[in-house]
Amino acid sequence: MGSSSSTSNDPNSLGNAYRDQGRLPEAETMYIQALARREKELGAEHSLTLDTVNNLGVIYCKQGKLDQALLMYMRALAGRTNTLGAHHFLTLETITNVGILYCMQGRIGESEHIFKELLAIREESLGAHHILTLDTLQNLGNVYYAQRKLEEARHLYIRALVGKEKVLGPNHVSTLDTVFNLANVYCDQRKYEQAEPMYLRALTGSGELLGPKHPSTVETVKKLMSVYRFQGRPDKAKQLEQNWLHV
Repeated sequence: MGSSSSTSNDPNSLGNAYRDQGRLPEAETMYIQALARREKELGAEHSLTLDTVNNLGVIYCKQGKLDQALLMYMRALAGRTNTLGAHHFLTLETITNVGILYCMQGRIGESEHIFKELLAIREESLGAHHILTLDTLQNLGNVYYAQRKLEEARHLYIRALVGKEKVLGPNHVSTLDTVFNLANVYCDQRKYEQAEPMYLRALTGSGELLGPKHPSTVETVKKLMSVYRFQGRPDKAKQLEQNWLHV
């Protein structure tokens, strides 16, 4: 996440708000405006400009515009490395984003290498229970999940979940994201009785925190519907669809 101005009409702040609501096209528009303004007023290498570059990369990534996202991330990474240093937390944030992008592109080996290095750095500098360390555990779990190494992924997700429940609480959006990922593993392992309560927990939390129309909520509904169908409970799936997707 990048920094944002305290003024409510600042386009970077508006971009952050739209991003948090899952309104990605609006967020993209605001970040493009913010970037043009900050480049003109602050310069291309200013930390706030680079924050917006990184934020715009995140939005491109979430929309599947991976080539555009990579350009933004590499620009942010070069700028942050030059101005802040290779191990500054903002530099490492962008490295994290590159690792996520590589995983999405199928560059699994490069992604795994990034997250293993990040995990070692963060465990040493921040400790095993810091939220950034726990996020890195989850990201490495995502890499293993993409490789279909389900047991390795499950192990890391559980470690991340236990830590997040202690540090952030059971109903924090980041905790629920890990719950969702763990449910995916159980579903793929055909452990539907374990997947169902995890999806229900993620859905309840996402619905309350983000709203019924947020992309994360909708995705969780669809995943839970698939579990019900796999279990031979199509009526349950249909009821869930009516309750959540037709509101």
